Amino acid sequence: MTTYIVRRLLITIPSLFGLTFVIFMIIQIAPGDYFDQWALQPDLDQRQLRQWKREFGADKGWGHQYLRWLRGVLFDVRFARERVRIVDFEYSDLAANRNAYKISGNATPILVPQADGTFGLGFNFDEAGGAGVLRKTDNPNTAGQRAWNHWSGEEFQAIEMDLRNDRVHGADIFLRIQDRDGKAFQERRSVATGEPVSVALTDADYARFGVDRKRLKGLFLFARQRGGRPAVVEVTYHAGKALLATARHALDPTRRLALVRGAFPPGLAEPGRCDRVTFRIIPEPPVRMTATVAFRDADSNVYTTKVRLAGNVTTSLSVDLAELHAAGVDTARMGSISFRGDVPGSLFVDEIRLVKAGSGFHIGMPDFGKSIANRQPVWTTMWPFLKNTMLLNVLAILFTWLLSLPIGIYSATHPYSWSDKAFGFMAYMGLAIPSFFFALLLLYAVTLTYDFNPNNPFYEWLPIGGLTSANYHELDTWERMMDVARHLVLPVIVLGTGSMAALVRVLRAEFLDKSHMQFVVTARAKGLSNAMVNYKHILRNAITPFVAGFGSLLPTIIGGSALVEIVFGYPGIGQLMLTAVRSYDIYVVMASSLAGGLLLIIGNLLADILLAWVDPRISYR
Repeated sequence: MTTYIVRRLLITIPSLFGLTFVIFMIIQIAPGDYFDQWALQPDLDQRQLRQWKREFGADKGWGHQYLRWLRGVLFDVRFARERVRIVDFEYSDLAANRNAYKISGNATPILVPQADGTFGLGFNFDEAGGAGVLRKTDNPNTAGQRAWNHWSGEEFQAIEMDLRNDRVHGADIFLRIQDRDGKAFQERRSVATGEPVSVALTDADYARFGVDRKRLKGLFLFARQRGGRPAVVEVTYHAGKALLATARHALDPTRRLALVRGAFPPGLAEPGRCDRVTFRIIPEPPVRMTATVAFRDADSNVYTTKVRLAGNVTTSLSVDLAELHAAGVDTARMGSISFRGDVPGSLFVDEIRLVKAGSGFHIGMPDFGKSIANRQPVWTTMWPFLKNTMLLNVLAILFTWLLSLPIGIYSATHPYSWSDKAFGFMAYMGLAIPSFFFALLLLYAVTLTYDFNPNNPFYEWLPIGGLTSANYHELDTWERMMDVARHLVLPVIVLGTGSMAALVRVLRAEFLDKSHMQFVVTARAKGLSNAMVNYKHILRNAITPFVAGFGSLLPTIIGGSALVEIVFGYPGIGQLMLTAVRSYDIYVVMASSLAGGLLLIIGNLLADILLAWVDPRISYR
């Protein structure tokens, strides 16, 4: 039997995880996610939203998110030390980052947007030796008087950051063309490196601003480069396919420049003919830069390290905290981190993070992730609801089996009697009426008792929802048990009735079929009593399909309990799943789906074991 169980698990568990992947992809394909409902909230800090996404892995691709969840479920296996970000420059404007990290120095700071929607910080150096300084860093350890500036040497082992000798990311262009009446056409454009951008100057475009195209007075052109070494913007003026004029202007990544002021470029004798202006950034390739990073504590003790950076290649710098301590730097009283470049250019800095101490290898209990809605572990969130659902379903299964077995035997031993017809009618009704509708009918019937006289023994005899009464915590142990039992009566009846009706019909049909077989005739001819024939010979053979149905009974009842829990306001997994699906709380949905799949596997496995027990013809081989 052990070999059979292991073989079944080896076959079904991969299928179970395949099912979870399909469910995961269906949820992901559906438009929107949990974070979309907050994206347009004006009072929500968008940096906080991006950090929130990063915390739950929602900033990564679908495959990465699923593998991250799967790794946690499979005993939370980890082979790398955990990283804690202390600086990430996720504020969407530079002023907020200046305030958050107290950025100073003679280098010009800029924000550098990333492809994934996040931001990094760029320091533009006008000349060799320029410096950018961070005088504040977030703190992952809340201990100490200066909590935001405390790095524990016991808890953390190293500090890391991403550095890049950055390329030109483009420029922001402002174009203004004025006529002799003071009316002006104006447009703003963002020009990326390698992607020319054009501005149309047709009659319709001028008409939008009321500009007389035949009486143009002058052109104003302003630009600011985004990062990198100083580049050049090439401006071409066209009339249809004809090239009228070309001009090149030097840019500056540290300030906004007036490239043209109140004039037209040479060669543009008839500016009114121009119907298109095109801007193209010509970058200067970044030269190798040696970046100097200095860590300074509150007593001005300094540790300095240098890293050689090739052009536009991100390098991860790692410094062991033991090196800082050896240089006399007190990491519990960190003061600032400064960055210098030995050549003019732009230094990109992103994701300053602390590496936790330890080997990094970790195997723990299965981790189902965290609920996005309440930021608590999924298991902590789900367990109270799962316990309630398990209690309800165990009682429903007991109710089903304890009633369906004797009723099925009685109907089969008294075929076509009035009692058999009555039980048959009840079975048909149990199968025909949906469980949620039956629940509503019972609720309506129970609410009628609330109109009785308070002296009536049936007045408010059964509650109409929930699991406990309002005064539950004021009751003693016995009263609490009775209170819970009264709340479970209606849900158990609703859940058990449909399954009981199906099992009664199956058992009755099998019992009648087996009662006409030759071995039953032989048993009666031997003079065995009816009880012996019915229970030892007929029932043991007739119960095989009855037991086989147990494999689907458990997941069927659990699946049906979701609607029943919602109707009765029962605090079970159905209520939790409804809330999780509506709010796109994906990890709660995944954990609940996995629990349902495991119950299906366990149910079918128990059914097979019971079948082999009741029918000696069935072998585990």
